[in-house]
Amino acid sequence: MRRRDDHQVAKGPEGVKKSVSAKGEARRQLIVEAATRLVARNGSRGTNLAEIAAEAGVSQSGLLYHYPSKEELLNAVLDQRDEAEDAILWQDTDSGLGILDTIAYNVTRWASHSHAVGMHTVLVVENLGDDGVLHPRLARRYHLTADRISSVLTAAQDRGEIRGDVDTRLKAIEIIAFINGLETAWLLDPEIQIAMTAKAWAAQQRRAMATSP
Repeated sequence: MRRRDDHQVAKGPEGVKKSVSAKGEARRQLIVEAATRLVARNGSRGTNLAEIAAEAGVSQSGLLYHYPSKEELLNAVLDQRDEAEDAILWQDTDSGLGILDTIAYNVTRWASHSHAVGMHTVLVVENLGDDGVLHPRLARRYHLTADRISSVLTAAQDRGEIRGDVDTRLKAIEIIAFINGLETAWLLDPEIQIAMTAKAWAAQQRRAMATSP
């Protein structure tokens, strides 16, 4: 068990590792959470580091100690979002059609993580162009997710669980498109029953792809 005065290792500028105390790690978390809320509300272009520091309850110099630039902070925000999603989606990389149910379950978490959902959508929109500072990272993440879903479906197809005429790469792209579309629709209209919609979608997809009922 880690004592309160133990230190963790975190990446500083340009990936240089630096020691972070438990107190420092707690402060980093406050800053990331504040940035997530403000970016979801105002976009990264409409949010400056001084506003994030005030929202987190830290001094601007304290924020800059942990995150010397807005780009570094935005990457930390995305790191937290990606790590949380990966912990759910990729616990079982051989789940076959069960990946559909796992994706649907992840959708049910949106309501309790609305700022993270909004933040991600805003950053994607702000960085659609090749000149977007986060564009390379977001594009890599998209391709990685497509590769992972395609790999899971292909393995299930090889085991005879999915029909042979299903193009697993195209299906992976279709799945991501559906989830992204549902995410945007829900942000526009929070009254949408996303959990019910996602579960019904997963069941329909399973029926359409499975070799047997």
